Amino acid sequence: MPQFFLMTITYIVSVILTFSSFFMKINGQSSLDISNRFPVVFAPFNVSHVIWIVIYMLLGYWLVMNFKKTTIKQTVLFSSICILQISTVIVWHQELFIASLGSTLLLVFCLFSLYNTYPLCDKSLTGRIPFSIYYAWSTFMLMTDTSFTLTAYGWNGFGLSNPLWAVILLTVGVAIALHMRFHHFDIMYPSVFIWAYIGIALHNGFEELLVTTAALFLCGVLLVGILFIKKNPAPQK
Repeated sequence: MPQFFLMTITYIVSVILTFSSFFMKINGQSSLDISNRFPVVFAPFNVSHVIWIVIYMLLGYWLVMNFKKTTIKQTVLFSSICILQISTVIVWHQELFIASLGSTLLLVFCLFSLYNTYPLCDKSLTGRIPFSIYYAWSTFMLMTDTSFTLTAYGWNGFGLSNPLWAVILLTVGVAIALHMRFHHFDIMYPSVFIWAYIGIALHNGFEELLVTTAALFLCGVLLVGILFIKKNPAPQK
């Protein structure tokens, strides 16, 4: 019971703060106000963030269905994830971009750790799937936050243009997603990246045709990977 209480409290605070950050002014500005102020090419369309609704609905379902079933490790990791999400929102609104980047990195690490508490063959909504989706989106947001941080601090890109760096990041994201598809037998992870890349294409439109074209092409690559990469998970001992 204390484990469930701890997870529930941190979950509720995380939900409230995350959604409030999009619709309410925290420190005088919303989360999207800050994002839209910087000319970042590797960024999703604002509507892409509705995925948070799916993430928190699945987390809530997982929380209820796993009442009295979670291990101490899962409890600690889940609560840490919620606390790190809260921390990320707070420091982002203070425009402490490096701190936000560090917090997001820790969030991704904790998500991966909790994700790995489930076997590769697990495909249930009460098991790995909620954390697969959250982990994928957080990985993408880590890449996005990196772009925002570098832009905010005036990084010159080693002489390469912003669109070219965006294409490089897009390619890195595909490599990570396909790795998860093949080695972790995970369909949901690359599916989230498809959603994110469509958002990038919509964000850039015809203004950055190279990035838009690359994003849509790589969506096709991810779709092919989802449909045709086959690797059955090894039997769990």
